[in-house]
Amino acid sequence: MDFVLFHSLLGTKNERIMFSYDIACQWSRNLSDRVLQLPDLMQLSDEQTRLLWFAIPKFHISAHGASCQTNFSLNYQQHMARTDSKDPERWWAHINPVSMSTREMGPGARLDTLDDYATAWNWQKIAGFGTVRDSKRQQFFLKMYFH
Repeated sequence: MDFVLFHSLLGTKNERIMFSYDIACQWSRNLSDRVLQLPDLMQLSDEQTRLLWFAIPKFHISAHGASCQTNFSLNYQQHMARTDSKDPERWWAHINPVSMSTREMGPGARLDTLDDYATAWNWQKIAGFGTVRDSKRQQFFLKMYFH
């Protein structure tokens, strides 16, 4: 996991990075030692390593001990108290069916298609503010725009 993660950070210029992970308390231990085992190109400086934040999503934090809850709860992270950190997983459930359509597309077409789906998903959420979710309305919406 370290290799994949730090390879994805190559060339980024982030001031802070928040890692929200079910076992962030264990994964963050000895991270600076493990980073030294990666290729030089992927290693972070000490300054960059200090800018990493680690948290456990709210759904999982209650299964951890008091020390983890104190040190890794989003409730105690600056700018994060109202975040539950599970929204990316909600998006996966929506976008997974699209993967069969986009896997053979070129990069531009794939990004445009995923962007269209994300826009439709967000519009659907905004249009539904204050209403009870209606699965028939949702199915109609998806058919109207993507079939």
